[in-house]
Amino acid sequence: MPAPTLDQVAPNGSVNLSDSPSTLDDATFDSLFPADGPAPSVAPAPQVQTQPQPNVAPSTPNPASVAQPQPQPDQYFLKGRTSVYKTAEEAQRGVDEKDAVIEQMRQRYALVTGIDPLTGKPLGAVAAPQDNNYQTNPNQYLNDLVEAAKSGQPQAYTSVQTKFINDTLAPIAPLVERAAKEQALEAVAREYPEAPKFIGTQPYQRALQANPELKEAITVAEHDLRFHSRLPGLYKLAFLTGQGLQLPDILKANTPSNPNPPAPTRPTTANPSTIPAPTAGKAPSLKTIDGIRATIAEMEGKGVSLEF
Repeated sequence: MPAPTLDQVAPNGSVNLSDSPSTLDDATFDSLFPADGPAPSVAPAPQVQTQPQPNVAPSTPNPASVAQPQPQPDQYFLKGRTSVYKTAEEAQRGVDEKDAVIEQMRQRYALVTGIDPLTGKPLGAVAAPQDNNYQTNPNQYLNDLVEAAKSGQPQAYTSVQTKFINDTLAPIAPLVERAAKEQALEAVAREYPEAPKFIGTQPYQRALQANPELKEAITVAEHDLRFHSRLPGLYKLAFLTGQGLQLPDILKANTPSNPNPPAPTRPTTANPSTIPAPTAGKAPSLKTIDGIRATIAEMEGKGVSLEF
């Protein structure tokens, strides 16, 4: 049977054979019916629906598989042979408690034995005085000199050197003091010849007791070569002070003791005399040099001889 022509093929794919010619060429047949056949239609891939996973609790890790933290060493503020303090407050409290216990045990032991357990010496024993003399203890001089240099204070260095001079002159210090005292008395004697005889007497001691500051100044000036030059003025002040303290006794000793003094004569009109009016003023004070001199002049003006 010949292949149907193109006109005999209906749109729906059916072939009308009634109108088809008796023959169908090969080209037309191959175009209508290829050897491989029509391309197969590919069905779309089915969609896969994912089911929601149920809530599952997280698995607990194996303790053996987790790295364990390394233990940290103990932290402390102060550590001794037997005592460990973690904070400064604990250290302070511990030291205070131990000091209290040690002092209590020390007192108990000392009361029983009479010996201090820390020093090993009997109670009441006086410690040997430290040798601070630079001539007999040169190490002390060197240490003080180094400390003065470290301080950077000129006064500290000067004090060390002054002590070195005083310690060096200590063997002849009495001779130096005696010479300074003699020179001071000679200087005062040029103005007050009786002053050298006054120094060292009982009135001189009374004058120093009445003026403690003057006594201290004289004592320092007599023993410290830095103040030897002030001795003349201090001796002069002590002499005048002593004379002022003796003045009441001098006035009392020179006052006439006549029980019947002559009556004063009354002036007559024929020979009137002018009586000076008493001058009003403040009485001179015996605590000052000017007051002493004014009192002496007044007494001498009344005929009282003041010789001393």
